[in-house]
Amino acid sequence: MTRAALVTGAGTGIGAATAHALAADGYKVALVGRRRELCAEVAAQLEHAVVIAGDITTEAKRIVDEAHDALGGLHVVVNNAGSIRRNVRLHEIPLKRWDEQLDVNLTAHFKVLHAALPHLLAETGDRSIVNVGSTLAHKLVPGIGPYAAAKGGLVSLTKALAVEYGPDGIRANAVMPAVVKTPLAHTDRPDFEAKQDEMARAYPLRRLGEPEDVAAAIVWLAKAPWISGTILDVDGGFSVT
Repeated sequence: MTRAALVTGAGTGIGAATAHALAADGYKVALVGRRRELCAEVAAQLEHAVVIAGDITTEAKRIVDEAHDALGGLHVVVNNAGSIRRNVRLHEIPLKRWDEQLDVNLTAHFKVLHAALPHLLAETGDRSIVNVGSTLAHKLVPGIGPYAAAKGGLVSLTKALAVEYGPDGIRANAVMPAVVKTPLAHTDRPDFEAKQDEMARAYPLRRLGEPEDVAAAIVWLAKAPWISGTILDVDGGFSVT
């Protein structure tokens, strides 16, 4: 039986790389994103893929149900979509920005899972959730408080899922990337291109991440049948420095 996976934020970066990796491993893949054209470009390169355009902060149930129906089932959910804002101290953050960062980086993931879990429960065999967090949940820098709080919450949510749904055969894990060369890495960093070599020197492997680095870990966790509740740093050794 061909397994089916849903990937949010699949139009660029880690999401696009994950869709490619899952498809190469034989999965049917639903690519979810706000910008249909970006997801469609990725889907055109895959053998069995569908595009479900929409905003998971407001349309999660519709998106998940359409993906399930289009794929004929659902076995893997990759919660990857997110956004970040940098360089504002907590007392200067507009409350609207706090709400937005928590919404897209935590609450929307819950909404996706709230809609997906009934479908996962209806399946048999190994089923897997992989949430995409960030090393910023535990290795902090100034100016990213709301994002860090949301990603820290995602860690706890992942562990709660592992405990609560393990008896049903559903696994939940999270990957925690450090700086990966994606469009997200450029947000509020006008000098990102020029500073990549300098930033890489802080990493034991002396390079920043590529989307494919994280995708490989996501696909591995999606298939590892006795791993659940694991929070995996995918960061070139950055977290141990």
